[in-house]
Amino acid sequence: MVGELQARDPQSVGPYRVLGRLGEGGMGRVYLGRSVGGRLVAVKIIRPELAGEPGFRARFAREVAAARDVSGLFTALVVDADVDGPMPWLATAYVAGPSLAEAVEAEGPLPVDSVLTLAAGLAEGLQAIHAAGVVHRDLKPSNVLLADDGPRVIDFGISRAVEATMLTQSGMVVGSPGFMSPEQAQGDTVGPPSDVFSLGAVLAFAATGEGPFGQGPTPALVYRVVHQEPDTARLPERIRPLVERCLAKDPGQRPATADLLAEVGSAELAPDWLPDSLSKVFGRYTQPHADTPGLESTVTSGRARRTTAGAAPAQADRPRRRRPRRTRPRLAWLVAAIALVAAAATAVTVVPRLHGTTTVTRHQTVMRAETTTRHHPAPDGGRSDPASTTAKKASRVKKASRVKKTSPVSSTTSSPAAPAGPAAPPASPAVPGRPPSSPAPAPVPSTGTVPDVLYTTLSAASSALEARGFHNIPYLYGCYGSRDIDDVIRQDPGAGARMALTAPVQLYLQADNCYTVPDVIGMSLADAAFTLKEAGFDNIPYLYGCYGSRNIGAVVSQSPAAGTSYGNNQPVSLKLQANNC
Repeated sequence: MVGELQARDPQSVGPYRVLGRLGEGGMGRVYLGRSVGGRLVAVKIIRPELAGEPGFRARFAREVAAARDVSGLFTALVVDADVDGPMPWLATAYVAGPSLAEAVEAEGPLPVDSVLTLAAGLAEGLQAIHAAGVVHRDLKPSNVLLADDGPRVIDFGISRAVEATMLTQSGMVVGSPGFMSPEQAQGDTVGPPSDVFSLGAVLAFAATGEGPFGQGPTPALVYRVVHQEPDTARLPERIRPLVERCLAKDPGQRPATADLLAEVGSAELAPDWLPDSLSKVFGRYTQPHADTPGLESTVTSGRARRTTAGAAPAQADRPRRRRPRRTRPRLAWLVAAIALVAAAATAVTVVPRLHGTTTVTRHQTVMRAETTTRHHPAPDGGRSDPASTTAKKASRVKKASRVKKTSPVSSTTSSPAAPAGPAAPPASPAVPGRPPSSPAPAPVPSTGTVPDVLYTTLSAASSALEARGFHNIPYLYGCYGSRDIDDVIRQDPGAGARMALTAPVQLYLQADNCYTVPDVIGMSLADAAFTLKEAGFDNIPYLYGCYGSRNIGAVVSQSPAAGTSYGNNQPVSLKLQANNC
C-alpha cells in the first residue's frame, strides 16, 4: 500500500518524482516514483550508512549490473539505477498489488489452487533469474508481490551474479532467518538450489500462514534451519510432497526449477487466481490520488515544494486541453492594446520641479523627493538630527505630492508662475505602436556566499540558505554521533564558500534512531544476540568461519565496531569461530 511521504523523504530521485512510500527494509527505503513520461516505478534508496562503505557500494554495483540481465514474466524488471551518486538507488517496474506477507496477514492463508498457481509463477521467475547467472538469495514473502496477472519476484538489490557470491565473506549473511537455506545460514557457497529451498519455505507460509521453521529470534531460527526438520504437518496433501522436496537439507536432493514447472506448470493462470477478498484491494496499490494529503508535490529549480492538505493539485498534474486557435479576435485585441499604449505615451504628464530646474514625470517627482536628503549634508558636518531629517523628508514628499495633484494634466510646458531656469530637455517623441521605453532591470546575481547553518533545524537552515539565494538544498539523515536530533551536523560546502546559486548545498542531519553498538567480542552467539537486542539492535546476521581463534563458537569480530553510533534497524554483523577448522 502506498503510504504518505514524511518531511525527511526526498521529493525526487534521479529523473523520477516521488509520490509515496512503499516500504522499508534493512538496506533502504522504497518509494513509488513516476517518470516524466508517466511510468510508475519502485525506487529503492540505499541507506547512507551502507552507501558510505566502499565495499558495499562495489557489491551493489555488481548486483545492479547482474540484475539488468534478468527478464521474465514473473519478475519485476530493473529499469534504471545510479550506483555512483551520493545516494545510490535502484528502480524496478512497479507492481500494483500486495506482497504475500501483507496478503496472508490481512486475509489468512491462500487456497490450495492459489498456492499451486503461486508455485508455478515463482518457479518460472526463479528460472529466469538463474538463466541470467543470478542467485536471488533473499526470496521471502515480502519479496513476492501478488498481481491480478500472476505473482512477481522482486528485490534484486541483494541478488548477485554467481561469480560474485564470494563477496559475502565480509561477515554479513544476506538472507532472512526461517527462509534462507542451510548452506546460506552456514556461510557456504550458494547457488540456484538455495533459492529452491527458499521457495519451499515461501509456499509453506502461503498455505499455512507461518514459515516451516516457526517463529523466534534469529539464532533459534537459523539453528532449526540447519539442524531440524521443517514442520509440514499442516500443509494440504496436494502440495506437501512438493514443499518437502524443496526443503531438503542436501542441495542435491532438491528439485530444479524446470522439474517444478513440469509438475505444477499445468495449472492455468486464471484472472481470478486469487480470492475475491484480495482482488478487491488491488486499488489500494495503484497510483495515489491527487487529493491524498502529503502525496502531491512539485519539483522546480531543484527545490521541492509540497502542497498542503486540501490544496488544489499542482497545475502540472492537471490534464491540459488544447484550446482552438482564435487568430482574428486576438489580432483585434492586439491592435487595440497598441493604440492604448500609444495614447498613454503621448499623454505623459510633465510638471516643473520645485524652484524650476527640470521637468519630470509624476513618478520621477516622487522618487526625487524621496532621495533629495541624500545630496544635502547637514550644517553640522553630516551629523544631522534624525528627527529633523525625517521631518524634512516628509515635508518634501508632501510638497511633491501637491505638485502632482495641482499640475495640469494636458500641459507640456512650464508653468507661468515657475521661475526661470535651465531649459528642460525635450521629451522623446512617442512612436505609434511602440510602448514607451523602460529602464533596464537590475542584474540578478549568479553567485553567493554560503551561510553557516550548523546546529540548526532543517527549516531554519533552508530559510537561511534561501535568503542568500540558494534553493537547491538536498539533505540526508544519518548517525553522526551527535545528541542534537534533527539538527544539521555537517554542510557541504562549508560556511563562507563562494559558489553558484544553482549549485547544491548538501546538509547532513542527525537521525533519531541511532544507538551505540555494544562490545560483543568473545561472547557466544546467544549472549551476543541478547546483548545487541538489549541495546536496541534486532538485525544480527552472522557467519561461521576459520579465523585462527581457539574460542570455538565465540564472536571473533563485529561490524560496526563497539562504540559506533548506528541506526537500530541496520545489521550488526558477527563473525564466529567454526568448530571444523
